Amino acid sequence: MPVSYLPKSQNCCVYADYELMQKKTFWGYEVQVHNHAADVAPPHKIHESGSFLCAKVIDKMTGKLGVAPCFMPNGIAGPYWVIAYSDSEGYALISGGPPFKSASGGCQTGEGVNGAGLWIFTRRQQRDEALVQKVRKIAASKGFDLSVLNDNGQSECTGALVVM
Repeated sequence: MPVSYLPKSQNCCVYADYELMQKKTFWGYEVQVHNHAADVAPPHKIHESGSFLCAKVIDKMTGKLGVAPCFMPNGIAGPYWVIAYSDSEGYALISGGPPFKSASGGCQTGEGVNGAGLWIFTRRQQRDEALVQKVRKIAASKGFDLSVLNDNGQSECTGALVVM
């Protein structure tokens, strides 16, 4: 889903790496976040978060994280919820917090920085259409409006975790 920090024009070679830190930061963050994207149009300028984002586990049982620049207090971290996940199948459905906008196709999150976004993460770089459709059905069953999702180019990219 396009959001303010990841517009549709940057939906090429998009991936995110989440890595547990050896110890918590001053603000209590425990996961380092590295986001990567490139412009769709040539010359495919790269956009990366570098090591400036961190996550704090808010509720492990319900898959709730708070993500913000590492130097910011975790009280202002944006919500990121793991709605569905399968390590064995290699997918995760992530929402930028709770959907709160009603739409004809279901509910949507916002479009800004915090409280925004809907993503299907897969571990395989090459699109597995059956898996993507399975996760789309999960999202729909949870009441999400799927019209906000858009595909992005991944076949020529490198990265550990792919976002679709």
